[in-house]
Amino acid sequence: MGLAACWRVAVDRGAGLAAGLERLEGALRVERDQRADLRAQLAGARSTAVMLAGLPVLGLLMGSALGANPLRVLLHTGAGLGCLVTGGALEGAGVWWALRVVRGAEGR
Repeated sequence: MGLAACWRVAVDRGAGLAAGLERLEGALRVERDQRADLRAQLAGARSTAVMLAGLPVLGLLMGSALGANPLRVLLHTGAGLGCLVTGGALEGAGVWWALRVVRGAEGR
């Protein structure tokens, strides 16, 4: 679209096409650099979301490695079910929040 506008101005007004194209290139380069900078800044929030999603699995693996039976406790005791439901809700809220921050910053 910018190229078409440069072409029309050059044809209609006799302005130099090269100058318009240089300005267009500069604007596109700035936009590309801003997107790259935003991606770099959001890397922390994205890694937080990934880490939050993997923590429950890590906890189950650590419990099993220590000789406990975490799935039995979580699924067959009242306290375990309460912890499972509460932890699942907090886990879901944390991942949702981190992804919301990323999407909000990206403007989606």
